[in-house]
Amino acid sequence: MQYKINNPSDPYTFLAESREVAALVILLLGPAYGATPESGEKGVPIFMLGGATEWYEGTFGRTPDEGVKALGADVADALESVMLGSFEDRRRYTAALEAIDDPEKRRRFMEEWQDGRTSMNNIGKRCHDIARAIRNVYTAKGGGES
Repeated sequence: MQYKINNPSDPYTFLAESREVAALVILLLGPAYGATPESGEKGVPIFMLGGATEWYEGTFGRTPDEGVKALGADVADALESVMLGSFEDRRRYTAALEAIDDPEKRRRFMEEWQDGRTSMNNIGKRCHDIARAIRNVYTAKGGGES
């Protein structure tokens, strides 16, 4: 499912296998962000005044740490899918990526696409860095069932 990241700066979207995975992406980014699915279903609220952990536990029945350990690969995939742009931009971005066969050219295209932001806050890069850290920590330990 496609989600947009609710934030006061540039538009960003990402793909998540479930609402729980989307929630973990947002919790890893921080309390200033929320997520709204393109489908109009329930999203992930912004937690500027706290309560994110309690909401997550009440909604999904486990702690965020347990969620990341159980869904590490899906969370990393969702974080890696974060891209600058709206839902319509994502359709064009996806079409372009599918046309690029060379892994190095794909990587360069993805990096250059993220450079189009107007904010100093590089949400896309931050998400990609968090994804790398999750893959290094949780998947190396055998976590991240998908």
